[in-house]
This record gives sequence, structure tokens and C-alpha cells, in this order.
Amino acid sequence: MWEIYAYHNTESLAGIFNAIAAIVASGTYLSAIAAVAFCGFVAALIAYAFAPDKLQGWKWLATVLLVFSILIVPRVTVGIVDKTGGSAVKVVANVPFGVAMPGSITSTIGHTLTGLFETAFQVIPGPGALPLELSYQQNGLMFGNRLIRETGNVVFPDPGFRTDLINFIHNCTMYDLIDGSLDPATFSASDDVWPLMASPNPARFSTLTAAGGSVGVDTCPNVYQSLNGRLPAQITRIQGRLAFQLNPTLPGAAAAAVIAGQIQQAYLKNSIATAAATAADLIRQNAVLNAIEDTSKIVGQKVNDPAAMVLAVGRAQAVAQQNATWLNYGKVAEQALPVFRNVVEAVTYAMFPLFVLLLLLTSGRETMLAFKGYAAVLIWIQLWPPLYAILNYMASIYAAYDLAAAADLGTGTKALALQTASTIYSRAISGEAVVGYLAISIPFIAWAALKRMENFGTALVGGLSGLQAMISGGTSAATVGNVSMG
Repeated sequence: MWEIYAYHNTESLAGIFNAIAAIVASGTYLSAIAAVAFCGFVAALIAYAFAPDKLQGWKWLATVLLVFSILIVPRVTVGIVDKTGGSAVKVVANVPFGVAMPGSITSTIGHTLTGLFETAFQVIPGPGALPLELSYQQNGLMFGNRLIRETGNVVFPDPGFRTDLINFIHNCTMYDLIDGSLDPATFSASDDVWPLMASPNPARFSTLTAAGGSVGVDTCPNVYQSLNGRLPAQITRIQGRLAFQLNPTLPGAAAAAVIAGQIQQAYLKNSIATAAATAADLIRQNAVLNAIEDTSKIVGQKVNDPAAMVLAVGRAQAVAQQNATWLNYGKVAEQALPVFRNVVEAVTYAMFPLFVLLLLLTSGRETMLAFKGYAAVLIWIQLWPPLYAILNYMASIYAAYDLAAAADLGTGTKALALQTASTIYSRAISGEAVVGYLAISIPFIAWAALKRMENFGTALVGGLSGLQAMISGGTSAATVGNVSMG
């Protein structure tokens, strides 16, 4: 069986090869071959009649026999191996040898190079090692930054729980911070704020949603105990949603099994958390920090303070406007270019039946050059994964230093806390953006490598020019902020 390795496109490649097998086996395609062969025969006959010494007719006939007997007649079985989703190998039978052989050889070479690089990256001693969970073959470019960005946005999904938590923070925790029973400095620098909120003043009260949806009032300690008992179910729901969002190609059970390790490795590698922090701890910290931020915005509305609301909305819109520019570039690395590569790969395979018809109109050296061009495109496509693996490694190592600096509390301690959450989130987004623009140069570098590095410098300069334009646009958007809200 000839194996072809797929990156996020197992189903589409299996469909393409099934379509090729069906087309080549159809009577309609055989009729098309006969028609094209007849046209080629007439052209070769005329050429031979005017220049019999060049043996053009015999060359054409030998070419047709070779093309048909080597590329079309032999049928083999192709296995589509999923390198990112973990699904079973998709087996396609009766695939023409002419498309299976070059596809398998080029794909195997690209897969082997990528695997060798990523295996070497994992065993490098010291901070230069990259965990398996953050490798390109497992999860694509800058998975650590993407994971931090997604976990940084989590909120509690149950409206009743979220309302009770926001009211508890406003009615209990904020007053504990004001009267000093909860130290603001300790609270703002803590990497786990939820346990610090466990001893509120029993003389204060907050709302509490009952099982049937009715809302009552209870003391702050009782509200905390209720929230603490309902919290694990909320974290489980958030973790399940993250598992599906960050591993869309994995089956549900497999995604749920790997998400905890992925979250831990991303935060540990970027020095945002210690090895003792579990995935549930990190999700809880992010969700509670977001609830605290939501509380500060909602308080203005509750106490009828329009100025506070205007400032909160203005800050939110300014941050969103700045981050929107970076997010768009980050999507290039996360989605656009991988999809572009997979489309080019699928189209190249799908063109095989038409390519064979075109080969029947050539002969001798022209046929070899045409087949060489087809193989070159396949090689070009398979050079992308190892180059992406190198880019992912370099960018992830640099991002680890950048995010670790963002998580520094100024005392040598690094943590995800109220003081550092906003900076960590922004730098995770900007890191993705830079890599997104650098990723655009990968196809050009791969093509330059295919052409014996003749245009390698041009490809690199082009990527840096694009990066400069991106920085200018992002800086402009950040400088303007949100003018309408002041």
C-alpha cells in the first residue's frame, strides 16, 4: 500500500483519490483517452510524413504506450494517513499508479523530514526543547499561543452561575478588598484568586440562584460555598468546549483526553504557571479573572454611573480595535495558509486525469519535462510541513520568553494574575500575528529551495517587507485607539 500523509485534510484527500479511481475506471474517460489519442496520432502522422528522419510518429507511439502502461493501467491501493487528527487510515483501492507513486514518495519524504526535525526539537536539553503537544505535526503553527488566547477568553457558560459569581464579587469580595480583610496586593498578584475569596464577611449578603431558577439572598460565606460546589461542573463544560475548539479534527473522546495535557504544557512552557497547576486550575483562574473584569464594568450600570460605563466601553473597544488587527494576521497562520496548502495539494492530485490526457499529445523529451513539472509541484507542496515545523519551533521558543516576561510580577515570580492577564493575552495575540505574516513567505522559500535556492534571498526579503507593512498597520490602529469613545 502506498501511503500519503495528510495534515488536516484526510477526508478531502480520500475523496479526491476515490474520485480519481472512479474517473479513470469509467467508460467516459476511456472515450476521452481514445479521442485525445486519435488527435495525437493525426498530428504525429503529419509530422512523420514531412520529416520521417526524425521518427516523430514512432516516438509518439512509444510515449503513448509508456504513459498508458505505466501511469494508467497499473492500479494500486493508497492509504491516507492522518497526522493531525488521529483518525484511522483511509484506504482507497484502484488508484492509478501514476498518481499514487509520486504522491506517496514526495509525501513520505516531507513527512520524514518534518518528523526528524520535530523529534530533534523535543529532545534538545534546556529551555530550547519544545513539548510534543506544541509541535506543528500535532496541532499546527503557534498552538501554545492559540491555546493561551482561547483559554484567556473563557467565561462560565451557565447564566445563573455567572450572575451569582458577579454579584458575589461585587457584594462580598470588593468590600473585603476595600476594608483590608483581603489584601489587594496579594489578591492582584495571586495565581489562584478563587481560594482567597473563601472567607468573606458573614455580615454581608448576595444573591443566589436556586435549582428551579428562583433567586434568593444569602450570606456571603453561604454563597461562596454554593458557588464552590457548582464550580467543577462549570469547569468541565469549559474544558469540553476548549477540547473541541482546539482539536476540531479529533474525535470527541480523543480531544477530551488530550486537552488537559495541552493546556498544562502551553502554560508551563511559557512560564505562566508552575508544574503543580492543573488544567482545571488554569481554566478556573482565567474564568474568575474574566468575571472580576466583567464585574468592574457592570458595577457602573448597577450604581447608575454613566461616566464609568463610558470609560469601560471605551477601553474595551480600544483594546478590541488594537487586537483585531493582530488577530487577522494570526488567522493567516492558524487557518488561511494551511487551507491554501491543502487546496493546492488536492487540486494537483485531482488534475491527474486531465494531465494524462495532455501527456498523450506530447512525446519524448516533452513528456518527461511535463511529468517532471507535475512531480515538482508535489515536491513543493511537501516541503511546506518541514519549513512550518522549523518556523513553529523558532516562534514558540521566542514566544516563551516574551510571555514569560509578560507574566513577571516584578518580584521574580511569574504567574497568571490580575496584574499580568491583560499583557499575557495581548502578547499571545501579537506573537501569532508576527508568525502569521512570516508564514506567508514559506511557499516562496519552498519554491526557491526547489529551484536550487536561486531566489531564496528574494523570498526572505519579500516576507520581511510584508512584516514591516503589518507592523505599520498594527501600530497605526493601536495609536488611534477608539476616537468615538474618547
